Order: sequence, then structure tokens, then C-alpha cells
Amino acid sequence: MTHDSPIPSFPMSSPNLDLFPDTPAAPAGPRLVPAAAAGAAPRAARELWLCLWLPSLPLEALGERATGPAACAVIEGEGSRQWVAAASEAARRQGIRPGLGLNAALALVPGLDLRERRPDAEAALLQRIAGWAIRFTPVVSLEPPAALLAEVRGSLGLFGGAEALRRRAAGELQECGLVARASIAPTPRAAWWLARAAREEAVQSLDALPSLAARLPVACLGWPPEAMRTLVTLGVRTIADLARLPREGIVRRFGPALLDELDEGFGRRPQPRRRAVNPERFDEILELPAESESLALVEAALSRLLERLQAFLRARAAGIRGLALELRHRDVQATRLRLGLARPTGDVAHLLGLLRERLERTPLPAPARALRLRSTIATPLVLASGALPGEGAQRVDPEAAARLVERLRARLGAEAVFSVCLVPEHRPESAWRVAEPDVASPVAAGHPRRRRSLRKKGQPPASEEKGTVPFSSRPLWMLAEPQRLLQQEGVPLHEGRLLELGSGPERIETGWWDGRDVRRDYYIARARSGLRLWVFRERDRGGGWWLHGVFG
Repeated sequence: MTHDSPIPSFPMSSPNLDLFPDTPAAPAGPRLVPAAAAGAAPRAARELWLCLWLPSLPLEALGERATGPAACAVIEGEGSRQWVAAASEAARRQGIRPGLGLNAALALVPGLDLRERRPDAEAALLQRIAGWAIRFTPVVSLEPPAALLAEVRGSLGLFGGAEALRRRAAGELQECGLVARASIAPTPRAAWWLARAAREEAVQSLDALPSLAARLPVACLGWPPEAMRTLVTLGVRTIADLARLPREGIVRRFGPALLDELDEGFGRRPQPRRRAVNPERFDEILELPAESESLALVEAALSRLLERLQAFLRARAAGIRGLALELRHRDVQATRLRLGLARPTGDVAHLLGLLRERLERTPLPAPARALRLRSTIATPLVLASGALPGEGAQRVDPEAAARLVERLRARLGAEAVFSVCLVPEHRPESAWRVAEPDVASPVAAGHPRRRRSLRKKGQPPASEEKGTVPFSSRPLWMLAEPQRLLQQEGVPLHEGRLLELGSGPERIETGWWDGRDVRRDYYIARARSGLRLWVFRERDRGGGWWLHGVFG
């Protein structure tokens, strides 16, 4: 896809050397000959800046319909003073150019598809590209409204040099359907000039900037229209022409800020940049081409959001523990779905399968017009090594258990599949709670908590009794409420038969501070059928016996 240069060509008048008649004669400005031409070694730049300029960003921020095969243009302004901010390739072939008035554009193409400019969507897309750019360097800076800058000096060795890095950055954006012009220069301002002038090259020496300025039109400075008209009227065609003018006259005509920009471009003045802050979580909105209840259309839009999520996670080598999907409707409340994961993951194909399970079970109250996808805070992933040749059938996939739990929760509901974790509490009925599944943590039952027990004087420890187990163990199955047992001569009965008391007692006496105090002596008992039960005797309520759990 080719695009015409967005740098407007101004009609040039004959050069006028007496630009500032009220200014005393002054020596010529800085020589525009590299120092290397005089036999000196080129000055190596301490920094190298990559500039990515996106001339079609106003169009690309509106989605696929705006960048499709139909002639489309983005307009800005109000009332009768409206003009074209960006045009699609089809519109450009019919003569539509940025800066063209709205009436002139409609006269050229009566059926032109017009869209209003959306600065919020442009800013969101630019922020997303900044998040992608951290794969090249952590020093990324936004240059609104349609460019970003990245300091890449320390990354050259990782990507095969400046030119290879520049080509790769531009190529990856083009693969995503974005028109990007990439340039590299020793200063951020010079890199921006090169990109706006459509000179996609990598300049690594400060001494090359003066001679390069002779090939850069003044339009790439991006100065206010009044200043540009003055320069064109005076015959200043290139940045080199502008640099030769007396500095005092430039300040008087255009102000000190514009002269500072020139000094920043040539490296005579530092240009501090504010680093872009990358969000910790993914949060994006995608509008559907049309309102629809079709699950296929919703899934297609969801796939696009998940692709962006994948780029977000890959740039950070991170995963997420959960997602929230919001389907927005026109006149009713949004449909919200929450997806919890057993362990952090960055596999978007797996996430799409889980969300599809939820969507198939969720009726939509009205057609959806937009999707919003939010994630939990990204956390670093623990990567596992792959299998060696011949090991595929022998190795167990460490993610298999987590994926099974997640698929069951998506199909049956989060309340149907859960984990149980221990709570530091002596009362057995309060010593656990329901928690999110975590297949990466050890099984709590394999690490029983030790408690002190009180036994009668002279009674041997339970571990020394024949045929018993340590009384610190707990049964796998706990009754929701203790079941009262009948007793005969102080011995509990189960199913009409006497129980054989084994290890114990383990005394639990606690809870006086919250009004739910207990005073119990626990025993492991054996029924005539061989079943092992966990029973206790109340110490302050008549000495009754209760069944509380069953051992597996």
C-alpha cells in the first residue's frame, strides 16, 4: 500500500536574501558541513531515537470500516469550516487529500463516506502502540497526535543494528494494518523531522544532521500555519535555509520557542522526554460494525480484543489471573461476564475457548453494540522448558490440570468448582473456607496442622497405641453440622452398635471471645464395619457424644 506524502508543497517565491531588513548584518549561521569532511572523526551520539509517525492514525483509530476498500475520509472542524484530516487509499485515488475543504471533497467524490475525527480513539490507539513498542526499549515517549519516540541505542545489538531495528518496527506495524513511517536519528526532534518528511532511514552521527537538513522541507517542522506562510513567502524551503538565518531575527519573527526546536533538532540543546506510562492491566473497548445478537459476530470482535491482549502480555512476558467481558447494549444494562483462572496464563486461544463456553450459556437481552475487555494486573509468567525428542508421550503437561479446572468452571459455573483452604482456627467447623482454585499450590491435606492435645495422666500418646493414627490428623469428610449420637453406659453408638474408641482425647477448648466457645474431647473411633469416625464428647453440656467427620 502506497500513500502520498502528507507534507504539503507550498508555492515558492524567488529567494529573498534580505529577510530581516531591520536587523544588522550578522555572520552566517552554523556551517552545514559535517565535521568529518574536514578530516575529523564523526561525533558518536549518546542516544539514538526511533520515531514512528502514523499519518493515517485518525482513520485507523475508527476501525476496519474506515480503512476498508470504500472511499472514506475523516473530517474535523465545525460548521462551514470543516476539512479532511485523513483519507483512505480509495479516497486518495480520487483526489481527496488531507487539508482539503469539506465542500471540495464532496464535489470530487459525491458518495464519500465521512467520519468525524475522534481524538479519544486516536489517543487510545497511540497508547496501545506505545505498549507494543516496549519490546524494543523501555524508554518510549508519546508525541501526540500521531507519533511516538523510543530511545534504542542500547537495543541495537539485539536487533542487528539500527537499520534492521527500524525496518522491523515499521514492518510489524504494517502487518497490523497500520501505515507507519520509521526513522532513526541522534535527537528526538531530528527523528521526528525525518519521519514527517517521509525519509525512512537511520542516521547515527550528529555530524550528519546539518547536511541532512538541506534535504528536509520546512513543512516537516510542524510549525503553526502563520509561521509556515511567512517562511514560504520569504523563500525558505528547507531546514538548512532556516538555520542560516540570523538567530536574533528568528526570535523576533517567530519567538524563542521555535528557535529552541531548531537547537533541539541539531543537538545543541537537550530535549527531555517524558516516558510513557504503560498500564498494569489490559482495558480496551471495541465497537461492533453493527448492532447484532449473532454469537459469531461477537466472537469475531472478541478475537480481535484477545489478539491485542496477547500483544499486551507478550511485550511484558506476563500472564493474567482473570478477565471481565462487558457486552454493551443501547437501551439496557450491559451484560457482564467474569472469568477466573486457576493460574496465570497468556494463552489467548485457551481464553477464547473459555469465554465461548460462557457466551453460549448467556442469553443477550438486546443486540450488542460494543465490547469491553478488562484483565487483572499482569503478573510475570513462570515458563517451563519443552519436551526433548521422544519425551512427548512420557511427560505430563503441567497446565493440563489448570485448564481442566478452568473449563469446568466456565461450563458449570464458578460456584460449582472451587478449592478449600485452611484457616488458622482451632474449631474444626471454622478451620477452612472456600477459595479460588489454585492447582499450583500444594494440597492442604498433605500438610496437616499440628495441635496440642490434653490427655489424661499416665495415658500413652496416640501414636504409641496399637492400630491407631496420630491424633493430629483430620478426616477428609466433615459433616456440615455435627450429628448427635446415642450412647450406652457412656460409650457412643453408631447404627445401633457400640463404637470402639481409639486415639484421643484431643481437647479443643476455644472461642470464648466471640460467643461461640466450644469445649470438646475428640476421639478417632472404629465402627463394627471397619469405618473410622471422628467423634467428640461435649464437656459442659451433659457429656453428649457427636459425630463430626469420616476418615477416607
